[in-house]
Amino acid sequence: MNVDNVAFMQKAKAQLSNQWTDAAVATLIYLVIMSAAACTYVGQLIVAGPLSFGYILYLACLADTRNSKLDLLFSGFNRFVETLVAGLLVSVIVSVGTALLIVPGIIAACGLSMTFFIMADDANISGLDAMKMSWNMMRGHKMDLFTLWLRFIGWIILAVITCGIGFIWLYPYMTLASLNFYRQLRYGTY
Repeated sequence: MNVDNVAFMQKAKAQLSNQWTDAAVATLIYLVIMSAAACTYVGQLIVAGPLSFGYILYLACLADTRNSKLDLLFSGFNRFVETLVAGLLVSVIVSVGTALLIVPGIIAACGLSMTFFIMADDANISGLDAMKMSWNMMRGHKMDLFTLWLRFIGWIILAVITCGIGFIWLYPYMTLASLNFYRQLRYGTY
């Protein structure tokens, strides 16, 4: 696979053109709910999977059809069991990897990062099967994805300096760049 992280980022910008406001509103809703759920660890574990799935589905629809159906943000609750299982397992695996040392956590995060993209692509796949598929798909490509994420480090610092407000625009940009990476990996085109 030919990895062109700059092209993934440029495509993400193009997908967001004239859609930044819609993406920012959805991201704000997503982040507020995730932050409220984080008040209790159990709440975060229950909400993280379904909401992450819905957020990816929303952004994919926004990028592909230029249509912003905000109800897609909550579509993960229609597949609650699958998205809950995937969210729980990914959280536990990445947390354990990070607790051992930081590097195994990064490897686990990269290896399982495509789980919700796969689930958004295939309505019939289970959370566990999507995790397995993500891990197999990322074999040999974890460093490629990690370098894509590193390209955003300046933007992340800027978002932190703005007391986190910048993440409202940065998060959809990063997610769509990752979506383009996923599509290149899975289909050979983005």
